Amino acid sequence: MINQRDRRAFVESAVETYYDDIYRFCRYYTGNETDSYDIAQEVFLRLMKYADACNHRNLKGYLIMIARNLCCDYFRSQSAQRENTISFDAITGGTEDVAAQRQAGCGRTIADCDSELYLRALLQGIPQEQREVVILRIHDGLKFREIAKITGCSLPTAKSRFRLGIASLKKHVVV
Repeated sequence: MINQRDRRAFVESAVETYYDDIYRFCRYYTGNETDSYDIAQEVFLRLMKYADACNHRNLKGYLIMIARNLCCDYFRSQSAQRENTISFDAITGGTEDVAAQRQAGCGRTIADCDSELYLRALLQGIPQEQREVVILRIHDGLKFREIAKITGCSLPTAKSRFRLGIASLKKHVVV
């Protein structure tokens, strides 16, 4: 049992270390900036609530598993129409996101921004199960064994979803 002070220090350390990774995972998973912030915050609220039960050996994996479950809940709460379409705002991150990046002078080139937008659109176009495996493998650098545990599938299934996801992405890439 962790006392309140230790729990707070543990969660603050986890937020400093993993918040950006969890937010990016949610952002790629949902395609929505605002909802991704909310989901990422909920991940750490749940960590605070269930700190006694979490697996400290692989904290990032544990947090990604929570984020994945919350993202799945997010999609369940959306209408069927929204699940099956990609809005311009979902791809671009909304007008506030673009304006904030311009104001901040983020130092990225137009080609970098175009590539990121293109990749997000491609990812939104593949099935959810494949998308999450591709994101976890390529973006987060997790091993297939960790991905299988997080997604609740077998190791061969995780590898197959990755292979199929990459094949789907390759089919849709315009060269």
